[in-house]
Amino acid sequence: MPEGGAASDVWPVWLQDQRVQEALEWAEHVRRWIEDNLHGVVLHAPEPDHMAVVAFAVVHEHQASATLLVKHGLLGSATALMRPSFEAFVRGLWLQWANDQELAHFQKGHDTATPEKIIRKVIQRSGEQRHTDLLDTWEQSQKTMHGYVHHGYQSLIRRSGTIDIPPGEVVDLLGFITSMALHASLETVELAGKRVPESEVATRPQWVAERQLEIVAMLRVMGLVQVLGEATP
Repeated sequence: MPEGGAASDVWPVWLQDQRVQEALEWAEHVRRWIEDNLHGVVLHAPEPDHMAVVAFAVVHEHQASATLLVKHGLLGSATALMRPSFEAFVRGLWLQWANDQELAHFQKGHDTATPEKIIRKVIQRSGEQRHTDLLDTWEQSQKTMHGYVHHGYQSLIRRSGTIDIPPGEVVDLLGFITSMALHASLETVELAGKRVPESEVATRPQWVAERQLEIVAMLRVMGLVQVLGEATP
């Protein structure tokens, strides 16, 4: 039976690989950190910023789900979460910079622009050059992510038994979706610093600074700290 079949008790070979196990441990570490530090944080924010945080929470949920799916050998479902994770993150950025007309259009359930156009708008309106890396990610990975969502040939052949799934691909999947969760965490903490409830005015700045340092440290472990710019601690 192909990989991921519920009727088989045989675990896929790639799941036994030490690199995959280490990537799973790291993904679990990040998931627990998010749960312990960000769940329940209160923001005194208007609806667009509130919805942005909801979008970032979806990124966190996809990371937790993908990690669990990989643990159980369900790689097809795990890889299918890569693109929605990326798009939820981009949506969260866009919601903070969308104009009233765009928000009204979105609230009516209409489609928004493509991820590429959304990212360009965010860069233009925010002035944050660190978001330009998202364009590279989208241009380099959109076809692959699309193929995993809709299960094109490369997705299906890896589950057919014809070829072995390289453990490195599983490590890359976990790294990608965990890095998206960390970026979503950074954006969430940044918003938490801007939208402070009155009861936390005295304590929130210190909390924000500590969480930012912890996120940067985790990104540094993953070799991704450079995307935050030269001013990163």
